[in-house]
Amino acid sequence: MNHAEEAIRLITGDRNESYGTPDQDFSGIAAMWTGLLNTRLTSPITAEDVPLMMTALKLRRQAHRPKDDNLIDAHGYLLCLQWMQTGIRPVVGNQNRPTHNED
Repeated sequence: MNHAEEAIRLITGDRNESYGTPDQDFSGIAAMWTGLLNTRLTSPITAEDVPLMMTALKLRRQAHRPKDDNLIDAHGYLLCLQWMQTGIRPVVGNQNRPTHNED
């Protein structure tokens, strides 16, 4: 299994069951980050900002000390962003099927 396939398995399985859909999870994280940084921000952090910033974190860690976990997680965050933007839940292979994110 390659890194992208492993990321899809994680974000649509275990992590999705534990934390909810990316929209749900990242909206909550964005609200918390906005609250923590509110005196420094000119606008709120969005749910779509979260996977971008988490990808940056994983790439920084990869640059410091390469690990498969960093690459898998970076793939996963970018796949979550794509899922949020398109509404299409990722699947291994070319079998993407539209799904509706439930709140």
